[in-house]
Amino acid sequence: MINQDADPDSFEIVVSKNFYDQRVDELCSDHGIKDVTTDSSLSGERVYDALRASHGEFVLFLDDDDIFYRTKVPRVMRLISMGGIAFYRNAIFPVTVDGHVAAGYQPRMDEPLRIDHPNGSDAERMRRLNCMFNSSSMGISRDIMDDHAGDLRRIALAVDTFYFAMALSTGRPVYCDSSVESIYRIMPKSTSRDLRSFSSFVAFEKSFLERYVPDLERINDIVRGTPAQAFMESELSIYEMLLYVFEDDGCESRPPISHRLRFLRMRFPRSLMYSRILRNFAMKCEFRREMDRIYGDVR
Repeated sequence: MINQDADPDSFEIVVSKNFYDQRVDELCSDHGIKDVTTDSSLSGERVYDALRASHGEFVLFLDDDDIFYRTKVPRVMRLISMGGIAFYRNAIFPVTVDGHVAAGYQPRMDEPLRIDHPNGSDAERMRRLNCMFNSSSMGISRDIMDDHAGDLRRIALAVDTFYFAMALSTGRPVYCDSSVESIYRIMPKSTSRDLRSFSSFVAFEKSFLERYVPDLERINDIVRGTPAQAFMESELSIYEMLLYVFEDDGCESRPPISHRLRFLRMRFPRSLMYSRILRNFAMKCEFRREMDRIYGDVR
């Protein structure tokens, strides 16, 4: 961030973290970066705290394991100066720690996609381009975040879905950039996955989904009756079904029939096997799906 090809006085940097680190604190002090430390374990509340310390009209996000290209801030500033963009998402360069490019995370885009009045079908088009994924590739108009500040504070994990859905719900212009402006670094273990082994993947997914699905339920309630409703119903259907498969038998989280049918269509034909009776098969499918998304046929 401190090496952006933009006038440093034209943007501000706010670091939000839930730990103390002398080196990070000194770096922030040396470069005039606002340093916000909180004791919250919720991703949304940490973002909320950073927003309260900031003054910009358009907000970009950067996770600590991702990297902006030097051109990102000036490019976004130029695009929003052209008027009207409420949500921005750049193409990403997805790479593992061992240097493998995980092309499955970034569908090919030959040109930027701007949608001035997004609707449900536009949301599906953006889903195919993975525009709802990875906070570090996103930016959103400050007023949208302010309008939903109380909702943001309650989000434990699904902040990227929150940004996308809140922006989409307004019906205001969105811009999906074909220009690669950030690096998405894929770790064997992170806040969204654990691929070190099948057993570690299963244990992690169960814990992750138990926190992630309530986030999606909250977001789904917020966007009912808006252009984001169909997108969120699809997201919720997928993850409710995965939670049903991964959680313990004693848990009563069977998804509604409408969500099960939607999942069946979206993941057909393998979705036919997603049940507690065939749980092991379904969990192995999910593990292979994630590994294939990263490594394809090179493993």
